Amino acid sequence: MKKPSFLFLFFLWGMALIGQGHMYSQNSNDSLKYYHHIITTLENGNQLNRAFRFFENLIESQIKNGETIPAVQNLRRVAIGQYELGFLYESEATALRALQLLEPLETNETIQEAKSGLFNHMGIVYRQLKAYDKSLSYYQKALEYALDQSDSIPTMNNMFYVYIDQGKYPMALKNAELILEKRLKKGDSLGIARALDNLGYVQSNLKMPLALDNLQRALLIRQSKHDLSGMYATYHHLSEHFQRMDSDQEALHYAEQAYILADSIQSTAYMEDALSLLLDLSKDPKVVAYKKLTDSISSAKQARENKYAMFKYNVEKEREKTQAAELRNEREKTYKTIFISAFILAVMAGLFGIYRKNQQRKREIVLAAQRAEARISKSIHDNLANDISGVITFVERKVLISNSLKEQLLCFLDNIYFRARDISVANAGIDVTDFPTTLKNLISQYHPKGMQVVTSPYDNINWNAISEHKKVAVYKCLQELLVNTKKHSNATLISIAFKNKGKKNEIVYSDNGIGFEPGKKSYGGLVNVETRMNEIGGSFSFESNKDKGFKATLLV
Repeated sequence: MKKPSFLFLFFLWGMALIGQGHMYSQNSNDSLKYYHHIITTLENGNQLNRAFRFFENLIESQIKNGETIPAVQNLRRVAIGQYELGFLYESEATALRALQLLEPLETNETIQEAKSGLFNHMGIVYRQLKAYDKSLSYYQKALEYALDQSDSIPTMNNMFYVYIDQGKYPMALKNAELILEKRLKKGDSLGIARALDNLGYVQSNLKMPLALDNLQRALLIRQSKHDLSGMYATYHHLSEHFQRMDSDQEALHYAEQAYILADSIQSTAYMEDALSLLLDLSKDPKVVAYKKLTDSISSAKQARENKYAMFKYNVEKEREKTQAAELRNEREKTYKTIFISAFILAVMAGLFGIYRKNQQRKREIVLAAQRAEARISKSIHDNLANDISGVITFVERKVLISNSLKEQLLCFLDNIYFRARDISVANAGIDVTDFPTTLKNLISQYHPKGMQVVTSPYDNINWNAISEHKKVAVYKCLQELLVNTKKHSNATLISIAFKNKGKKNEIVYSDNGIGFEPGKKSYGGLVNVETRMNEIGGSFSFESNKDKGFKATLLV
């Protein structure tokens, strides 16, 4: 049901006041009219902020100068503009401020009318907020201050629509009957038509026999007066009535009449409403689902607009009534937020410091291990290997044993020497300045005879961006893998691929050897690889099945 608007009535009193006295200059009056137009029509969104500022400054000046009535008049204008924009809570606060200004004044007709209009506005606001009981209480106050039936009828109409929103049709029926009685006494044809339409609508909801008769009487009056908006409302209500009566053909007829009328007067709002009515009459499940969805979206959109309207336009400041308390609360919240933020930052800084310290400690441990390996290598090379070499020379020259035993002993010593040399080489210092060349030399050194080694370009990885201790770890890991392949795999092909993976670098090592069954057999070399990768914050994984080769992935 289309929500009626009686907001224009609020301006009648105000416009009458404009003509009283010569309070303002011609320029002030022109500005007042201009900004009043902006704030009530919402035609120029760019000027809204300026319009609100104009009225705010004007109101403050009027209050300061003791011009209470003009200030109240302008507060009502602002409240209505806020309502139309969707600033519901701000509109409420503005209306309350106007009422507070009126409170100490001695009651007369002007003040009584102003209070009635303001209470009526509060009722409209709370209806929009769906606070129906509160809305009705303000409408009741508006009726108490109404001067005559001309003032009371619009408020009673508003109460009627709240009862409809609540589904309280018996209360709405009593209200509609009382309004019709007042309209008949006044003799206002269009008012009578509206009262008949409302009465017929609620009777239709209650399935009362007189509903159709009253709706048709309302339509005849509105047609005779060429009341197009009124005709549209009655067409809509007649369509809904026949829909309730399961008379689909008649319901469709009046829905189409509503659409034709909306199209003829080029009303987008009416056309949208009429199309929605036509969709309601469709039995297509997809159309029903679509209608339900669009209604849901529309409700959600309206809720969002009401919630965030103030942020969107940013034209109002806190009202006098709640400003001090809210300011204190905001300050407290701000202080708490600052304190919590500072605490969190301090904790994060501390954790980051610990993390950096741990990372530094890890790097120091890795570097210490690498230096220890280098020292061991040097010691093996300089002492053990040389000592073995001396023993070999001594045996060759001086030991008096049979030639066969001497050859056997020399063979053992040669094996020991070469093993010591291999250990020395494996743990020797590594040149990381030209790391691709170092890796090529590594592969060449451990390249078994009869085995083919295939690599992707080494510069697929930006080695300059990788720290020294990480490059040493990569070197040792590839060394372990090459040794394992040489000793255990019986492979004929090794593949090493270097890949960049964004912030990480990937090295994929694979061979076509005999493999092994994970869990049944473990190699110390793989454990060493995993340990080294974990130490530098990398990762290691491998795949292997018996007779299906071996594949390992290093992520640095």
